[in-house]
Amino acid sequence: MTKDLPKPEETGVTDVRRVRESIARQHNGNLAEHVAESNRIADALRDTLRLGHVVQPPSRDAHKSGSKV
Repeated sequence: MTKDLPKPEETGVTDVRRVRESIARQHNGNLAEHVAESNRIADALRDTLRLGHVVQPPSRDAHKSGSKV
């Protein structure tokens, strides 16, 4: 029965999932290794393009945001 249904168009989510799976395979699922490589690539590009480093905003404390825990 599902054979007759048209295949839905791929979405951005599908594309991102495929890329993430590929990256996971390249690093044998080691997220820390992937992050380290990504940071090395980003640092090299920032140097090449003469860009400053990105400053991460401070994390939000859920207790201060007015939400109840």
